[in-house]
Amino acid sequence: MSWFGEHYPLYYPRYISGYERVKITITNQTTTMETEQHTKTLVIFGATGDLCKRKLIPSLHKLHTEGLLPKNFKIIGAARRENTRQSWLESLGMYYPGDFSVMMDYHQCDLSDVDSLRSIPITDDMTFFLSVPPERYADAIINLKAAGLVNDPDKTRVVIEKPFGTDLKSANHLQSVVVGHLREKQVYRIDHYLGKDTVNNILATRFSNTLFEPLWNRNFIEEVQIFATEKIGCEGRSQYYENAGVVRDMLQNHMLQVLALIAMEAPSKLNATEIRREKVKVLAAARLGNKFFTGQYESYRTEEGVDPNSNTPTYVAGDIFIDNWRWKGVPFHFMTGKKLPYQCAEVVIKLKSPPLDLYEGHSHNDRIVMRIQPRPHLDFRIDIKAPGLDEKVQNATLTFDYPDGALDGYVRLLYDAMNRDQSHFVHSEEVLESWRIVDDLLCVGDKCPVRTTPYVYQDGSWGPSQMLEKITDWDYPG
Repeated sequence: MSWFGEHYPLYYPRYISGYERVKITITNQTTTMETEQHTKTLVIFGATGDLCKRKLIPSLHKLHTEGLLPKNFKIIGAARRENTRQSWLESLGMYYPGDFSVMMDYHQCDLSDVDSLRSIPITDDMTFFLSVPPERYADAIINLKAAGLVNDPDKTRVVIEKPFGTDLKSANHLQSVVVGHLREKQVYRIDHYLGKDTVNNILATRFSNTLFEPLWNRNFIEEVQIFATEKIGCEGRSQYYENAGVVRDMLQNHMLQVLALIAMEAPSKLNATEIRREKVKVLAAARLGNKFFTGQYESYRTEEGVDPNSNTPTYVAGDIFIDNWRWKGVPFHFMTGKKLPYQCAEVVIKLKSPPLDLYEGHSHNDRIVMRIQPRPHLDFRIDIKAPGLDEKVQNATLTFDYPDGALDGYVRLLYDAMNRDQSHFVHSEEVLESWRIVDDLLCVGDKCPVRTTPYVYQDGSWGPSQMLEKITDWDYPG
């Protein structure tokens, strides 16, 4: 039997008529055509702000020049301010000509006005980036849902900048808003450290080299030191810093994420679910030690916008312990602050000394050093035989410099968010466990369970010297 010369397959159901056969064929062709025309859109709320100008648009331009954005991709800058498309492009500081600027448009709307959100042009796949003050996150999520913009969990997602809350209580509240309006797979919580190639190299170094696994535990590691130090002060960010402080700005997010990557177990697969599962487990086992203290550089109170009696910490150092089988008893010492002698982020893994010092000159200085920035590199510090007749050893450093060409963290994070990969984003349970760990350090006043009043330290020093020596023998970066 045939229809317009086309033979039915022998297995074609007898109860479907020829007319229905034609309809099925046309429908399949239409579906295929629509798939080919599939369009992705990134909406940046807060498009007139500094983050959009300084990080987001340059990162998107980088993706475009690398051929990693589809031709039918659309970027919508959204903000309350009146702007034309042209005036917004010019306000970005440099004009992006050619194919890239064709993708860009400006849309005036207000995250607090549901009706104005409904005017945003809808495409098949939507990513909403909240580049707005953190106190607006909850209302933004509620209103995006009310406007019908995030109803499809498979084709819409919301990117949330740090901080996710300001303490454990506020983070729990914000998470309750998220749970009530979004699926977890729609939520992309940014920690820009996780977008850095050199941070992700921690996992590659650990889990692609069998050399490390036998050593990576309490039997061979004496302690871990994590540094995130800056030479600059607040540099115009005093108003933000007065409300945040160093614990919220650095320790709760960046440093605890680095700690999780250093201490986590190997994931069963290299995907978002398994990586984040292992990070949650190690953070859940972590607790603050009892050697911590906060500091404030001596010129902080003289900066514009700072309370003359401010007790906002610009520095924190201390210890964290992980109560699990691998790390029981090993201290993870941390130091982060402003106006310090050297600017860098690095991890120092101190190995235990051999049970007997057989050689003269043994330095007890066996180390693995992972420099994240600047000039990222991996160091092995070991003893070797010194030239001569004596049985002496001397310290040697084997260094591998990380190749040039590392991308800014936002390049990876924007690409991953638009392609629904959460591997380099923070899960809700990671956020809550991180706030739990540092919660005591955020207490203010006389009734706090621990001292949180900062010690004053000199600009350009490593912190309050009377307290530093009580923690550990630091391997200061340099």
